[in-house]
Amino acid sequence: MKFGRRQIEQSEDIQMAPLIDIVFITLVFFMSTGIYAGIEKEIDVTLPTASNAVPLERTRGEIYINLLKDGRIVLNNREMTLTELQEVLNRVAAYFPGGAVIVRGDRDANLGTAIAILNCCKNADIQNVMFAATDVDKEPPK
Repeated sequence: MKFGRRQIEQSEDIQMAPLIDIVFITLVFFMSTGIYAGIEKEIDVTLPTASNAVPLERTRGEIYINLLKDGRIVLNNREMTLTELQEVLNRVAAYFPGGAVIVRGDRDANLGTAIAILNCCKNADIQNVMFAATDVDKEPPK
């Protein structure tokens, strides 16, 4: 009597359904974040000009705060008060330490509101604050 082990070779198949799910979820994620990045810059703000303005690459945790001509503050296509802005900046600073804030202020906006936005950034301990500007040579006609 022969007692031997038989080895049954099984090939491991790659499960395609989970792989396809991951690819589609990743695709949806990148499409949705790309849409929001475009929306933030589409708000009608006439930026001031600067002779040494350079385009910047987006970084993780970076947010755009739009300051309109009439003093309204818009973040993620939503108008907010300074109190609401402070709460958002506190959350951003907690989740993305070292994240950047870019203020897109209209050239005719009130300086007092811009200083209030800077104060909110300071209270949230956000050190990386920039102001958006366009290049003098690329200034749109008036």
